[in-house]
Amino acid sequence: MFKYLFFSFFLVIKFTASSQILFTSNQVIEPYLGYPNLGRFSLEFFSDSINKENKEFSGLAPSGLRYSYMLNDVISVGVDVIYNSITENSSTVKTVFMNNEWLTQTNFMTIKLQRLRLHARINFHFPVSSAMSDSYLGLGFGTNSKWKKTIINGNNLEELSGRKAVLFPFSLRVCYGYRYYFNYNWGIQGEVGLGGPLLSVGLSYKI
Repeated sequence: MFKYLFFSFFLVIKFTASSQILFTSNQVIEPYLGYPNLGRFSLEFFSDSINKENKEFSGLAPSGLRYSYMLNDVISVGVDVIYNSITENSSTVKTVFMNNEWLTQTNFMTIKLQRLRLHARINFHFPVSSAMSDSYLGLGFGTNSKWKKTIINGNNLEELSGRKAVLFPFSLRVCYGYRYYFNYNWGIQGEVGLGGPLLSVGLSYKI
């Protein structure tokens, strides 16, 4: 009995999956933008501890480029390059006693953070009901590189890179993604996940 149930389940999955738009040997290239830039929250947390003023932030939330290759109709492998940056400009004001008088000193500070992750990816594609859609669960593992620079009044105060700038030299990603294609080649895609952008959207080009 279990043999027949398993066979019936396999036929349903195969029939449903046959409506998907990605098949064996297809290649997919996807530039994307992510949100939010969590590096800002860490900078703001440390900024509050040293009474910074006039804080301004700029940068790029985790964004990048993905490539995947369909090994078969349900599994694809590829790479994911993730880059983000954050720059904080601020000032600190303190009063010091010098030459028998109180003087106000203003220091201008810039903190720059950059992070680059290169992941090997494997995606497990789910059966879908739309012939123009694709749905998958993705797992990634790879490098974790950071750079940090602190500049005060135009002078480099601190510069960190490599293992000095990170707790772990590796990074992980778990995500769920969805693609919708307008024609055979072009579509849009989105992912939600951990270990990279919490949310990302971008273009999807299928070869």
